[in-house]
Amino acid sequence: MLVPGQPLTASLPFAEAGDRDKILALRTLGAELMALSSGTPDPALLNARVGWWQGALAGRAEHPALAAFALAEDTIKPAALFSPLLAVVAQSGPQPRFERFEEFCEHARATGGQVAAAEYRLKAESEQGAAAATEMGAAGWIFRRVRDIVQEARCNRWLLPLDLQAQFQVARQNVLEARGGPGWHGLVRTLVARAVTMGDQASAQLGSRQRHLLIHWSVEKRLAAMLVGRPEALLRRRLLPGHAGNVWVAWRTARKLQKQADRPR
Repeated sequence: MLVPGQPLTASLPFAEAGDRDKILALRTLGAELMALSSGTPDPALLNARVGWWQGALAGRAEHPALAAFALAEDTIKPAALFSPLLAVVAQSGPQPRFERFEEFCEHARATGGQVAAAEYRLKAESEQGAAAATEMGAAGWIFRRVRDIVQEARCNRWLLPLDLQAQFQVARQNVLEARGGPGWHGLVRTLVARAVTMGDQASAQLGSRQRHLLIHWSVEKRLAAMLVGRPEALLRRRLLPGHAGNVWVAWRTARKLQKQADRPR
């Protein structure tokens, strides 16, 4: 999780000190659960792994991320935060298919969105902003699907909605053969632009109490800008923004949020 180029590596040091261990454990758990489907092409094996995690969330098995979360957070049980995500992973199977962009977004909300909503609930006194956090997490999930599109296509995992494939005339074979062009550029920029709009509108609804979610979103948008600016490069390698730039953006956002918090009401 904490490797150069990843948003969490830059954003986590700017979270409140008492929240950092919770956030790291929570994000690690979310990543482990979301990776079940992409890393398990056999449905029977996926079901077995989901069953193991169901037992782990219920306390019948141990995992380092669960142990770390229990040490950092003793009031919220992980099953309450992650059982819905695990259910979506089990129901979707190893190779989910989407006919329309709206279905693709719903899956993003049910996976990446649930992880962001879980982080929101660590600091929230009500559910008022949970939907906004879900939208931000969904947008970040879409960025990562675009970033990893070539790697996933090589593993026979193709999540792009059919309506956008038809609109831009892009198929999995185009990606495998690294054939770019206007259609590919349009597809990447449309997916990223729609996700940025989702996340920006949602972030405006959260207050400074959700400090880390807002900082993390500002760093994720650096990846979005890189994807939009270099769609051809995406066909040749996995793009990641530089760590120094990520840290600078995280610091700038943290400073802005602190000024807002210090402003007299």
